Amino acid sequence: MHIIPRSILTFLLLCVPYCLHAAEESSKTAVVKTLEERTSLEGAWKIQLGDDMKYAAPEFDDRSWEEVSLPRSLMSLAHEKTGGVKGVLWLRKTVYFDYNLPKEDIGLILGRIAQADETYFNGEKIGGMGGFPPEDHSMWNHPRHYQIHKTLIRYGRPNVIAVRLSYHIYGEVLGTLALANMDDWTTNRAVMNIIMIILCYAAIVMGVPLFLIFFFFYSRRRESQEYLYYFLQLLCGLIILFDQCTYWNIYGSILNRYRILGWAWVALNVVHPIFLHRIYDLKRKKVEIFLWFALGVVTFIDLFFTNEQWLHFHGLLLIGATTQIGWYNLSCHISALMKKRPYAKLFSFFGIAVILGAIHDGFVYFIKFMFLDADILGPGFEYMVFHVTVFPLYLGTTLVLVARFVQMMSEVEDLNTSLETFIIENALLNEQLKGSSESKKKGVYPVINGKGEEKIQRVVEYIHKNYTFDLSREGLAATVDVHPDNLGKLFKIYTNKKMGDYINELRVKDAAKRLAQTDENIIDIAFSVGFDSLRTFNRVFPKFMKVTPEKYRKIIRKL
Repeated sequence: MHIIPRSILTFLLLCVPYCLHAAEESSKTAVVKTLEERTSLEGAWKIQLGDDMKYAAPEFDDRSWEEVSLPRSLMSLAHEKTGGVKGVLWLRKTVYFDYNLPKEDIGLILGRIAQADETYFNGEKIGGMGGFPPEDHSMWNHPRHYQIHKTLIRYGRPNVIAVRLSYHIYGEVLGTLALANMDDWTTNRAVMNIIMIILCYAAIVMGVPLFLIFFFFYSRRRESQEYLYYFLQLLCGLIILFDQCTYWNIYGSILNRYRILGWAWVALNVVHPIFLHRIYDLKRKKVEIFLWFALGVVTFIDLFFTNEQWLHFHGLLLIGATTQIGWYNLSCHISALMKKRPYAKLFSFFGIAVILGAIHDGFVYFIKFMFLDADILGPGFEYMVFHVTVFPLYLGTTLVLVARFVQMMSEVEDLNTSLETFIIENALLNEQLKGSSESKKKGVYPVINGKGEEKIQRVVEYIHKNYTFDLSREGLAATVDVHPDNLGKLFKIYTNKKMGDYINELRVKDAAKRLAQTDENIIDIAFSVGFDSLRTFNRVFPKFMKVTPEKYRKIIRKL
């Protein structure tokens, strides 16, 4: 039996711990073997609370640092270690690039980082967003995409990604973490920027004209308060949208940003239900008094009592309260649908969509302020959706505006028709009174001889068969060889009606029958019975039926 020399045995025993540590470290190292697909950076990262620029150096020994699995919120760990809600921390991960990889630039995808970051690769800064204290600026919702130049990559050797991260209530790394080839990286950067940022600005761009339009409407019609509350809720919504996508530090500090954002959320949840009360004609004065009182209390606390010490507590209270108001807003839509309020069918679907989006984002904010991981409520709570759901609100509002405009034009048309009908009937009455008076004075009553009566009967039969076509007095007179003026007089004596009125009455009776028995459009019915325009039809129809075509159809359907 061979005996192992003591020196060799001692060497092997000393190497075992080192080999085990090397194997453990290797399991935490991202290995890039190909650029054909992404290499995930999710999983174990090293984390250190505090700020020291030496942490960016690749040769820095981070073996004593704690580990954290990304993506996730980092606030629970930071709050547990420091007892505070703001500060700076560092994250590090080692990456190994196969020596046989093509020597080209590589894209780094780091999801979304709150509040700000500076990212280093092998000690060289490759990107960053936001600002660090004392000029702290949050860009928490912006996707991070940084390019690694090929000259920085150490092929066949360890490479270190170091991220300096500023946290303040929000402290998280969420979304996709990966290394990718430049084509994949470019596509991902474009898609994520469209979804997270460009859509926000699109919502703002669309919201500003609507804000101006409703402000103009309210300035011209002060009695229509739904216009007032709509442009007020738009103002609050634009502030919220701007918080998600802003590049500029216009707030002065993140504390001011939280105060403005919190007030805007509360104001939106106060103004929106009052808008729903107006548009659905819901009489709920006590609810509105309570909402205004709540907004006054929040404004007072926001101005005089919200500071770094109370920010976390106040934020949780506001989020909880505004989410409950969201459920009340849903009940307004349901109540309006059940009571068949004006515009309920037209607007409620879009209104419910934006309320559900706001409630969803309320839960997302609650998760952030509770220092919980984004996936605690399941998939879908990692991203905000309010900036997407405002588009249905814009569409629903536009439809309501169009419906109101059409209704207003219809009412004006009805008014014009009624006025024209009144004038025509008044003129006919005066003419009949005048003719009756003259006949009585003269003692003469017109009569038609047998031959004339025969011709008028032929004309009447022709009209009954062809009233849906274009008929003229001259054309009818030619069929019976009578002068047009004489035909008009004889027709009036025989039927006691003017020829045009007789034809129109036939057309209107036919149209009334179709209105009652079919679902055809009114304009199609008007043309099919012989009228040359919808305006003429709307003017003539009430003369015989005493109501407009629309009202006639509604009355008949109800009966």
